Amino acid sequence: MSDENANQARQRLKIAIVLNRFYPEVGGAETNLYFQAAELSKHHDVTVFTPRRRQDTPAREKISGFKVFRLFDWFNLSGKYPNLRRDTFIPQIFIHILFKKFDVIQVFPSLNHNNMAAMLAAKLRRRPFILCSFDLLDYAMIEKQYGRIDPECLNSYVPSRVRRFLFGQCSHIFAISEREITFYRRYNANVSFSPVPAQPEEFMESNSVNIRKKYKINPETMIFLVLGRLSSIKGQDLATSAFCEISEKIPDSIMFLVGRNDYEPDFLNRIKAQIIEHKLEHRIICTGMVERSEVLSFLRQSDIQIVPVRFMNSGAVVVESWAAGIPVIQSDAVDPNLVEPGKNGYLFHSKDIQDLASCMMKAYAEREKLPELGKRGREMVLKRFTYPRLIRIYNDIYRKLTDKPGRNP
Repeated sequence: MSDENANQARQRLKIAIVLNRFYPEVGGAETNLYFQAAELSKHHDVTVFTPRRRQDTPAREKISGFKVFRLFDWFNLSGKYPNLRRDTFIPQIFIHILFKKFDVIQVFPSLNHNNMAAMLAAKLRRRPFILCSFDLLDYAMIEKQYGRIDPECLNSYVPSRVRRFLFGQCSHIFAISEREITFYRRYNANVSFSPVPAQPEEFMESNSVNIRKKYKINPETMIFLVLGRLSSIKGQDLATSAFCEISEKIPDSIMFLVGRNDYEPDFLNRIKAQIIEHKLEHRIICTGMVERSEVLSFLRQSDIQIVPVRFMNSGAVVVESWAAGIPVIQSDAVDPNLVEPGKNGYLFHSKDIQDLASCMMKAYAEREKLPELGKRGREMVLKRFTYPRLIRIYNDIYRKLTDKPGRNP
């Protein structure tokens, strides 16, 4: 073995990643974590542990350079598949972490049962334990239960004494929003920002579905896109109200609501009723869930995406829009806010339908400028929101927590 190869071998770490959902489940988080594991495996030996959710998937396999262990979920004793449970329990993870010689244990997306078992084993092994937090609270459930959500709700949230202790025991915590970084720093000084990345090449290469041909849209018609699961917290009703209000002022335009629509049936019915009331069935289209290839085609072929959320951490959908080269009209409830009005998109006050409508009319009037706004957004993605960039951030922390330096891509 050459000196260079020997040095690279010494720098490779054995990393255990513990997840609640993983490939082949399809969703934004699952796609993100799959690409993270694949990129990380170029530089380290990666093993993913996750509950088994589908009967047709192997208990163990190697894909894209990393190993996957799908462990039996003890909350699913009946063996019902697909296993759609939000809460799972795989106590076997404790044995895997305790007896396999991992250098780093990294868990997503919260301190659930499985990740607490992994933490205990990591502490017994005296190995670094990294929490990557996606959403500290179930914000969608809060909004659904109370009919509203305060963007500053974490300021008054006090976790249990046990959770406060566990937060303090993490070797490092990554969070995807500024509000959650501020929260975690009450209990642990070692907290930093983790960007939610995209694969820019995936978006630029995909035009497998001709959206205008499939939906019979004229080449001159402007396409507004609203992408995401239809739910109150996502705010599609706000975009619908704004479009209805100004539809006569933006006559050569159409709006697509693309995403799963069975999550909140009453919410969907209200949107459909509003569309029918304004006789806009031919201009506001609810597609339901579509294949990812069609999602990517929508992103490539739309003129602009509206992000009307009442609350959102990370802004992943904004990054995806820019990766595809289109600008956004974004609610200021997104954290972190990356939009610079007039440079890479438009910004409106959360839940302000008049402000949103104004931004939509401005984008309609400035349609010829939209490609340049999208180009600037894409430049930001290439600099700050790619998977190699995320792995460099991880490696910086690995170096601090282990005796091995880790290689930056």
